[in-house]
Amino acid sequence: MIPNRRLLAPLIVLLAAFWAHGPALDGGLVYDDEPYLTENSAVSGEASPWTSPLGDPRQGLWRPITVLSQRLEWKGSADVRGLHRTNILLHALASLLVLLLARRLDLDQRASVVAALLFAVHPVHAESVAWITGRAELLATLFVLVAWCAHLGEGRRSAILSMVALALAGLSKENALAAPALFLVGDLARQRLRLGRLAALGAACVGLFLARLSVLPSLLPMEGPFTDVPLAGRAVVALNILGRAVGLLAWPAPLRIEYQRQEFLLFQLGPALAAAVLIGLIVWCWPRWRSLALGLVAVPIAMIPVLNLVPIGESFAERFLYLPSVGFCLAAGAALSALASREQRSGRGLGPSLAILLVAVGLALPTTRAATKVFHDDLSLWRHAARVAPDLPLTRYNHGAFLDRAGRHLSEDRDNPGCIEELRASLELDPGHIYAGFAHQILGTHALGQQGTPGPANAWLAAEHFRSASELLPGLVEPRLNLATIAAASPDVVDPSEALQLLAPLSGIPDLPAEQRLAVQELVRQLAGGSSPPQTTGTSSPDGS
Repeated sequence: MIPNRRLLAPLIVLLAAFWAHGPALDGGLVYDDEPYLTENSAVSGEASPWTSPLGDPRQGLWRPITVLSQRLEWKGSADVRGLHRTNILLHALASLLVLLLARRLDLDQRASVVAALLFAVHPVHAESVAWITGRAELLATLFVLVAWCAHLGEGRRSAILSMVALALAGLSKENALAAPALFLVGDLARQRLRLGRLAALGAACVGLFLARLSVLPSLLPMEGPFTDVPLAGRAVVALNILGRAVGLLAWPAPLRIEYQRQEFLLFQLGPALAAAVLIGLIVWCWPRWRSLALGLVAVPIAMIPVLNLVPIGESFAERFLYLPSVGFCLAAGAALSALASREQRSGRGLGPSLAILLVAVGLALPTTRAATKVFHDDLSLWRHAARVAPDLPLTRYNHGAFLDRAGRHLSEDRDNPGCIEELRASLELDPGHIYAGFAHQILGTHALGQQGTPGPANAWLAAEHFRSASELLPGLVEPRLNLATIAAASPDVVDPSEALQLLAPLSGIPDLPAEQRLAVQELVRQLAGGSSPPQTTGTSSPDGS
């Protein structure tokens, strides 16, 4: 049975969205899911999502609608398939709303279908859909699309719906507060300015700011990658971020989970050219081709909250592109539809326009499925990141840390390194990176032949790693205990007086675990008198958050 022609386009969009992101159903908890989900008392039901910041309060995150949606589905870390299923469903609904929004913005049927289809399968959405914590992007964008469609409608009910949906979007993620600027540009493009509604939406955003202040100690993160960068420097950062965003929207490869501060600090020609092309196209198209210009200008406007002009807690992430991609897909739909109309007027029928669409979707579908599979677990996530960005020390460290957890200590071949090779690589790239102390602790443990590492123990090398870990992380207990253990067994490797000096501050730690407190007391006794030492200890490395 052939479905109604009016339902055919939505059905195609839905099927494309589900098929492209289907592999997410087999994924688990990855990346920051641990602090934001498994360790979040608001998700488990022990605290209220309305009065609890998300993560560390210093991050300046308050997303009660996102947390509430996860709380309603939470069954424990062993059963997250339902959370993944909901993420896919939310993305499919957002894709349908792109179809509706395009029609409300006066794009023709063909342009609307193309825009929604491209949004449904765009590979840059893999992080937002396949990562459970990415739900904040999905909900914020979904509600912004509802608010925009309602804003374009007639009557008081549409105005009220627009305000309510915008409030829900802002309570899902902060970047939704840029939505009134999107609506303003849409009104200008259609020459139907609705100042009263826009003013009401602006007032709703002010209300959300005040609500955030009642929960958070600060509206902005207290720490961030560009907090110390002056405004002129942040302008360069913003240009680089915008250019990188445009590049990934146009050609989403390679995709990766980790972007670091140093990638955006200095002026870069490639991103600058991409940003310049975008701005030039907007200026040229606005008086000539308003529908295309509207989609293009929506990209930088939606990016404003994440450009780090006002510092945020992250340098850049592909999930930031979920809302801006709406504008990009609208512009692509308008361009391909105009090309198709020209081809039909020529009498030759559809040609390049159809070919471009088929190639784009044909490339996007397998790319998106592959990018989604990367989020299966932390090891697959960081293995991929290390392969596409081998020059980033934190990426190599995280890959090494999860290889260590998986028991893969030595390399299998050139393409399958072990944790030792990856941790060494991270230290060679940056000896003082944020997790360097943990890297030294793990390497020291392996140098002693522990955790399944084959080969003879090397106490001298282990001692050097433990010393470095103690210097980089003075508050970390394990390397001090390990150095003292080596000193008790091999005083020619580590001087007992050095070990006693390292142990001395530990006795003053009030919340030191009982096991470690007993180990300190025993080591002090041994170093003073002498007896067989206890085993050295490992440490749990961070999970890349």
